[in-house]
Amino acid sequence: MEPFSPRSTMITRNSPIPEVSQRTPYAPWRRFEPAVLKELLDTVAAVNGQLLGALVDSARSDNLEFPLPESLRGRVARLTVPERETIARCGVFLGDVNLWGVSHGRGIADQSGLALSIEPGRPWLPTEQSLSLAHSMLLLSWYLIHVSPAVARVLLGMNAAGVAAYRALGVRDLATIARTHPDRVRPRWPDQLDVWTHLVEGGGGAASPDPRSMTLRCLQVSAGSSAGLSAHLGSSP
Repeated sequence: MEPFSPRSTMITRNSPIPEVSQRTPYAPWRRFEPAVLKELLDTVAAVNGQLLGALVDSARSDNLEFPLPESLRGRVARLTVPERETIARCGVFLGDVNLWGVSHGRGIADQSGLALSIEPGRPWLPTEQSLSLAHSMLLLSWYLIHVSPAVARVLLGMNAAGVAAYRALGVRDLATIARTHPDRVRPRWPDQLDVWTHLVEGGGGAASPDPRSMTLRCLQVSAGSSAGLSAHLGSSP
């Protein structure tokens, strides 16, 4: 599996721009031309697609480890390529690398900036696939944060401390973290059965997937760790 690059074209279908509010667009979107914002969302969808492919591989494997609720394993294993492409375009990043960078040394924390245990995660992917996915997820986060920290906070669900940590990292740091901590690769909200059920069922039923419903649900969950978006959603009609 090829790792992500910022100009990735893994998924080429037109991507709707998330409508955070029908009344007033979320302010960070305004600085981008529609074509540029679409490219950012296509980039997120590409890495989401890589992550979803890994989840399907894990669900179909004999490995007892699975990073989502076990009750979803059968449904994830049956996800088709079109269903994965729809889910990938949910409007936010579905991965959580759980890494923290500081100027002197490297520690580990979640995307909110809170320190985590340094114990290694339990592997749910073969090493090579995990390394590839770790590189893609780290590079995507770094790329989004350097393009627009405000937009990255929405798409990644990351607070100011997490954004600052990633901005302090260089490309070599990303490679080192991916190589030494591939076990930290995880989907976001791994314990929230309702969120992932909504996603794998297509945001309104597998028979008639509703991408807008998935986008709204993911933005709502992501807003919990992004104060600016949370306040905007709270003021929306």
